[in-house]
Amino acid sequence: MILTYEKKGGGRVSLRLREVDVGKAVTLGRGREAVVRVDDEKCSRIHAAIRYWDGYFILRDMHSNNGTFKNGTRIEVARIVPGDVIRMGETDVFVNKDDVSGDDTVVVS
Repeated sequence: MILTYEKKGGGRVSLRLREVDVGKAVTLGRGREAVVRVDDEKCSRIHAAIRYWDGYFILRDMHSNNGTFKNGTRIEVARIVPGDVIRMGETDVFVNKDDVSGDDTVVVS
């Protein structure tokens, strides 16, 4: 699964999530401690986390101030699949199918 979002000022960030990383959380937020840093003042430092569990990618709000949304609905915990849109603050993160084999490197362009 690939997560992508547009950076403020241009450019795109893509992150490949792999099923083999069972139990490891990928954190998203504006803080330095987040695995995926989002430049958005309305995001919490650690806004949300994604973890692969029991065959699914699970999105969890990490008690953010402004909430985490999946396809327009505020969530606490939800399964994500390709085609979903995660909204944190003013940032939309698109969940895409991974059609390419490779590592889980964060790619910034």
